[in-house]
Amino acid sequence: MSLTLAVLAALTAGYGLGRYKPLHRASDWANWQHYGKRPTGTRYWAVYTVLSAENIVWLLTHPVKGWDAWRHRHDPPPPKSPPLRFRTDHTTKETR
Repeated sequence: MSLTLAVLAALTAGYGLGRYKPLHRASDWANWQHYGKRPTGTRYWAVYTVLSAENIVWLLTHPVKGWDAWRHRHDPPPPKSPPLRFRTDHTTKETR
């Protein structure tokens, strides 16, 4: 009976955290602070702690993508495709 209650409590807590999304909210807050008015004092350290933690977790969970992005960060942009050409005559082969 106590195992059932423990499992039910864990599922309820997981559901509650999944709905509330505290890490997503913290990340959104840090991005709003970073790209809005520049934070000062304690907010500065809180913002950059959250953003650094987010980047470190991403690099730990996606090491190949992170390494590839690091290697190609200064690559030149790809060449542009040639411009489109439009026919100037409006006749078709059948009407010639």
